[in-house]
Amino acid sequence: MERTLGQEIRRLRTIAGYTLRKLAEMLDISAAYLSDLEHDRRRPPEHLLKKIVNLLQGVGANYETLEQLDTRLDPDIRDWANVTPGVREMLRKVRNTGHDPRELLRELEEFERSKHKKMS
Repeated sequence: MERTLGQEIRRLRTIAGYTLRKLAEMLDISAAYLSDLEHDRRRPPEHLLKKIVNLLQGVGANYETLEQLDTRLDPDIRDWANVTPGVREMLRKVRNTGHDPRELLRELEEFERSKHKKMS
């Protein structure tokens, strides 16, 4: 089973030897907020995730890896999906294909590159 973002933050914090309160103090956030992050009840904003990585990089924290573990939609993407009629249908179709979404993203990027080449 793949870890969640919160589980990975907790694992790294524990390896680093920080208590919840100590890391929260170092991040200038409340222990309750850090607990919410570790239990995946809240999502850290980008600047906070970068600060967490900076403090835990000595035990293997990496921004790209942690960011990929957060599978929730960003609020702006969620808002866009709510007001753009085709987005939910598109997501359903992607899910129903059974393909890895990253594979479809690579194909979309290739399509965009070929489209730009034709325009040049």
